[in-house]
Amino acid sequence: MKISGVSISSLFSDNEDLYEKIVVAARRQRQIIELRSIQLEAFQDIEDTEQLDEFDDIDHNIEKPLIVAMEELFSNELDWEYVTE
Repeated sequence: MKISGVSISSLFSDNEDLYEKIVVAARRQRQIIELRSIQLEAFQDIEDTEQLDEFDDIDHNIEKPLIVAMEELFSNELDWEYVTE
């Protein structure tokens, strides 16, 4: 796992609100967690080891959702818009 500090100036690079970016990253993190939990729900129905062999290709050394969300935020891969009701 790689650990590095995040400079505050990198969060303000686009002249946007810091708290808005934190909320966007948190929502993206929740999306990643939901996607991964859907994939893991298949494990609940396993009854024997033969069925378990089908899921051998799952990578268990994946990065934490927060790290993925922050990397996407810093590389400007996340888009968001305001919804008016």
